[in-house]
Amino acid sequence: MELHYENTNQVTPDLDTKLCEKYPLIMAERHLGAMQTAMCWGFEHSDGWYNLLDNAMYLIQSHIDMETRRGVEVEQVVFEQVKEKFGVLTIYHRGGDAYTNGVLRMAQQMSRCTCEECGDKGYPTTSGWIRTLCVKHHKVACIAYNGQESYNE
Repeated sequence: MELHYENTNQVTPDLDTKLCEKYPLIMAERHLGAMQTAMCWGFEHSDGWYNLLDNAMYLIQSHIDMETRRGVEVEQVVFEQVKEKFGVLTIYHRGGDAYTNGVLRMAQQMSRCTCEECGDKGYPTTSGWIRTLCVKHHKVACIAYNGQESYNE
């Protein structure tokens, strides 16, 4: 089996589009220019965290909509940047309340044990770049980084 590793660190266009279409209010800045937002670069992590992000965005938007129907004002959450940083899902945003901040912290903590490439159980790795990867993707990353299956070999 030939192993290939390409760390584009970018969600595939179809998943990017899905999130933007499902959560247009949260993703209001997605297609603005670089002088206005860092969201112009898209989701700066791989596809494995898609479900974490999708579920977090669902909980956030549902909460805001429910609170609005109840007459409670919660400022709309708008993502300003979504990326991998030191192996963890990092989301910069504005708006929200304690609940929405808790949802985002939960997603961030879950990313610490979720493979950024495939979504399986992962762990922090330091084979070149700090990332959270499953055993399979860690092996691929090690080979790509130093030509060996293990960083310590």
